[in-house]
Amino acid sequence: MKRSIALTLALLFLVVLVPTLSAQYNKDLVVQKMRSNGALVGQINTAVGAEDFYTSALRLMDLAANFKALEATDPPKGSKAEWERINGEAVRAAFRGVGACGEQDLEQLKAEIGAILALMKEGHTKFRG
Repeated sequence: MKRSIALTLALLFLVVLVPTLSAQYNKDLVVQKMRSNGALVGQINTAVGAEDFYTSALRLMDLAANFKALEATDPPKGSKAEWERINGEAVRAAFRGVGACGEQDLEQLKAEIGAILALMKEGHTKFRG
């Protein structure tokens, strides 16, 4: 009898508590990526000002990698689906910006950077803890 109660409690722990523990908000990762994104945006803006498409493309890929890492984590609050949407759209905007760099299309590059900044603002509004 005691054994079945212990097994039931162990199963309950595994089914309920373990998934909750593994899906927690990773504050250190999110803060690190957000700070990195802020620095990258500054570097991108400097490169765009100099019409340095190569550096712009490299930094946009770094930005995309950060957004992809964020997309895989849980938000500090709010909807996981909305968190994934915002970060996923930011990845795609960064990719479109890289494409604009390849075409040396300064106006399109600026438009994609504007889209990224708008998504970052939306994310801060919805999820900043």
